Amino acid sequence: MKTLGQRATSLPLGIDIGSQLVSVVACDCAGDRFDVRETATLEVPPADGNVDLAIAQTIRLVVSRMVTRERRCILAAPAGEVVTRSFRVPPGMRRGEAERAAALEADTFVDWPSSERLVALDDIPGKSDEKLLSIARNGTVERLVAIARAAGIKPVAVDLAACAWRRALPHADAVLDLAGDRAELIVFAEPAGVTHLFPPRLVDDRLASGIRAAFAEARRDGVADVRTLAISSNRFRYESIEELLRDDGYAITPVTLGGLEAPPWALAYGLASWSVALRGLRAS
Repeated sequence: MKTLGQRATSLPLGIDIGSQLVSVVACDCAGDRFDVRETATLEVPPADGNVDLAIAQTIRLVVSRMVTRERRCILAAPAGEVVTRSFRVPPGMRRGEAERAAALEADTFVDWPSSERLVALDDIPGKSDEKLLSIARNGTVERLVAIARAAGIKPVAVDLAACAWRRALPHADAVLDLAGDRAELIVFAEPAGVTHLFPPRLVDDRLASGIRAAFAEARRDGVADVRTLAISSNRFRYESIEELLRDDGYAITPVTLGGLEAPPWALAYGLASWSVALRGLRAS
């Protein structure tokens, strides 16, 4: 919905980059709401060695077919290449001082050389004395940026998939993403949640066992008590996993956005809402 009399503002595109699929979502906002204008998903064709070039060409093709003229974008860092922690900011500490302290604290969380990592501090809505500390490999971010630029797109931020999914699914406690070449379970919590990676072709009964173990661990560690699990997958696999977990007492639902079950652009939608979250607006 739009607020009458207020002009809509285009937001950066949300782009979900995968080796098999590319999804793009275009949104704009007006007043205290934002609207999804276009969604598109396209398979990445087989590549003879240069997968990144094939991905970039696919993004360029997808965007060229869309009505939007927006060329800024938000990307998602692969879950296995980013470490996140809560970072306490003492009263009176300046931004520069906090960033230097965060860079030093990063040494305790990863063993990557300082020259091979990027450290970021991001605000957490509603908290003035705490920030989200993210540590990513240089090469990971540089690859994403290079793909986007090769596609003629300007990246303005690299978000965490956990944060994007949480914005897309505010009523779920966790999401199982089985789209394309991914098999990720994200348990939502403050400040960014916990992500578990599984082999994409893991048989469903073993995947269900892994999910149970992850939920038990989250409960034991005080991360979250998962009650509702949203699943992004094809209908056949969704039904298989739902049947395996049905007697465990969890409420299991398909990822549903805009009345569509398991749309392939669900993560891209969460990425597209990045700017809205920073403004404190509500998603439609």
